[in-house]
Amino acid sequence: MASVTVTEKMRKEATCSICLNLMTEPVSINCEHSFCHMCIEENLKKQRHVTSWLGTYYCPQCVVSFKRGSIRPNKQLQIFIDYIKEIDHKMLCEEHREQLNIFCEDDGQLICWRCERTGQHKGHLTAHVEDVCQGYKEELQKAMNTLKELEDKCKNEKISVRDQITTWEVIVEQQKQKIQSDFKTLYKFLHEEEKTYLWRLEKEKEETLRKLQDNEASLEKQSHELKSHIMELEKKCQGSAQKLLQDVKDTLSRSSSVKLKLPQAIPLKILTVCNVSELHFDMKKIQKEFKCDSESRYSS
Repeated sequence: MASVTVTEKMRKEATCSICLNLMTEPVSINCEHSFCHMCIEENLKKQRHVTSWLGTYYCPQCVVSFKRGSIRPNKQLQIFIDYIKEIDHKMLCEEHREQLNIFCEDDGQLICWRCERTGQHKGHLTAHVEDVCQGYKEELQKAMNTLKELEDKCKNEKISVRDQITTWEVIVEQQKQKIQSDFKTLYKFLHEEEKTYLWRLEKEKEETLRKLQDNEASLEKQSHELKSHIMELEKKCQGSAQKLLQDVKDTLSRSSSVKLKLPQAIPLKILTVCNVSELHFDMKKIQKEFKCDSESRYSS
C-alpha cells in the first residue's frame, strides 16, 4: 500500500496541469512549474493576442509572469516520468508472475495467460486488455459525464437555494419593518401584542431558514460526493490500461448508483400576518368599555 501511495504521489508531480496527463517532453518556466512542451506552446498562443506586445506571458498554474525565453527542457522530470511509465508496464500476476494483459469479462479482473488456462478463470469469456480497454474507457467517460451533469444540476440547485435564503431574509425583513411601522401608532396599548407577533415571525423565520439551510447542506454534501466519484473516474481514465480495468465493473456499478436527491421545495410564504385594522378596532372597543366603566364608577 505504501508503494502505491508513493507511486500516486510521483504520478501527481509528473502530471501536466493543462492536459491532466503524464507530461510529454516536459519543460519548466521561471516559477518552476512544468508542463508538456506542446501544452505550454498552445497556451502561449491563446495568450499572445493580449500579451505579445509586452513579450510577457503568465503561468497557467500560478499566474506568475515569465518570458518566452525562460522555457527550458526539464530532463530530470523526463527521467522521473520514464520511471513511472516503467512501473506501469510491470504490473504482474501475483500468483504466476506473468504480465496482466488479459481481462476476464465474467469476473471483471485482470489476469495473465496462465490464469486464463487454469484455475477459476478457465472457460470464462476473456479478451486482451487493449481490445476491451477503449470500450470500458468510453463507459467510464459516459458515467463521468452523467455525474458531471448531476454535479452541474446540484450546483444550480445550490444557487437557487442560496437565492431563496437571500429572498427569504429580505421578505422577513420587509415584513418585520411593516409590523413595526403598523405598531408604532399603537405601541403603548399594543406593546405586548407587538412582541408576540415578532416572536412568532422570528420562530417562523428560523424554522423556514433551518429547512432551507438543511436543503443547502444536503446539496453541498451531494456535491462533495459527486466530485469524489468524478475524481475517481478521472483518475481511472488517466491511468494505464491495467489500472483502468482494475475493478472497473465495481467502479461503474458504484458510479451508476449515484443519484441526485433534490430537496423538497420550501414555500416562501409568511404565515405570521398582523392585521392592524382589526387590532385597532379591538383597541377602540376596549377604550370604549374602559370609558363606560369609568363613567359608571364616577356617577356612583
